[in-house]
Amino acid sequence: MHWGVDMDIAGKFAEKLMNAMRYSLTSSVVEVLPEWAEYQLRYLKRHGRFCSFSNPQSLTEKLHHRMRYPLPHFSRLADKVLAREYIGATVGERFNVPLYAAAELLTASQFEHLPDSFVMKTNNSSGSVRIVPDKSKEDVSELTALGNAWLREDFSRRRGERHYKAIRPQVLFEQALLTADGPPADYKVHVFNPAEGESFLFIQVINGRFGRMTQNLFSEDWQGLPFRLGDKLSPSTDAQVTRPPAVLAELLDVARRLAQPFGYARVDMYVYEGRIYVGEITFTPGAGAFKLYPEEWDRKLGALFRWPELPVPPQDAPVVVRGGRFHDAVNELG
Repeated sequence: MHWGVDMDIAGKFAEKLMNAMRYSLTSSVVEVLPEWAEYQLRYLKRHGRFCSFSNPQSLTEKLHHRMRYPLPHFSRLADKVLAREYIGATVGERFNVPLYAAAELLTASQFEHLPDSFVMKTNNSSGSVRIVPDKSKEDVSELTALGNAWLREDFSRRRGERHYKAIRPQVLFEQALLTADGPPADYKVHVFNPAEGESFLFIQVINGRFGRMTQNLFSEDWQGLPFRLGDKLSPSTDAQVTRPPAVLAELLDVARRLAQPFGYARVDMYVYEGRIYVGEITFTPGAGAFKLYPEEWDRKLGALFRWPELPVPPQDAPVVVRGGRFHDAVNELG
C-alpha cells in the first residue's frame, strides 16, 4: 500500500482517523507532515475518506489532484491580472471589469490617484476583498496596511492550493459594481467538459455576500437541480435571484468559451447595468472542501470532468502588469 498514491481503506477506519485528526490538524502540524500525508489528511478531514491521487474519479478527488499537482496554466489564469489577457482575447475586453491600478507595494499617497469608489482586492487569493463606496470616509492608512498584509501572505499554504504560489502578488483596484442594494449577485458557472459528448453546466448564484448570504443552484434552462452544494447557505426567495437574468444565454456562452480548453472550470460573473463582467476563473473552487448531497453526485460530476489533463500553451506575448511602482493599469492593459 502506498499512502501517497492510492488508499482503499475501510470506511470505519477512515472515520476514526478523521475524528482523531479533526481538532489536531492545525497549520503547524501540516507544516511538518510529509507531502503525501498533508494532502491525504486534508482530504480525509473534509470528506471522511482517502483520496485516490493515482486514479481520481470524483469531482473533489480531481480538484485535490489539481491542488497537489497543478499545471502551469492554473497559475496564469488564476492570476486576476494575467487572466484579463485571456478573457479579452477569448470573449472580448468588454467583459473585463474596468481596472484602475495595480501595485506590488502600497503607500498612502497612491490612494490620491484613485476615484471616490473602488474595489480593492488581491490577484492571488480568494476572499481578500474590500469594497470602498466612498474613499473620503475611509482611513487610508488602514487600507494601506490591509493591502500590504494581503501581499505578505502565502495564500497557497492556507488550503494547499499550490498554483497560487507561482503568482506574483499584487493589489488591484477595480471599478465598484454597486447597486442600491450593494454588490450584484455573483453568477458562478460550473462548466464540465467530458472526453466525449456535450458540456454540462450549472449556475451557482451567490447573493448578499456582505450581509445575509444565500445560494441558489440552477440548470442551464434555469430549473432546479437534483443535488445540493454544501449545507451552510440557504436559498434565496428574492425574485431578483430566482428569475433568470435577461442575459442568461450570453452568460452561458461566455462561460463555455472561457472554460472550453479545460476539463472543468468555474467562471464567476456579474451582471451590472445589463452588462456581463467576468470576475475570475477558478480551477480549485473552495479548495475542494465542499460536499455534494446526495454524495453520489461527487462521482457523477467527476465523470463529466475530462481526465487526464494536459497543459494549455500560453498565449503569445501576454500582458504583464507588475513592478514596485503604482500602475495605471487601464492604460497598460489597453
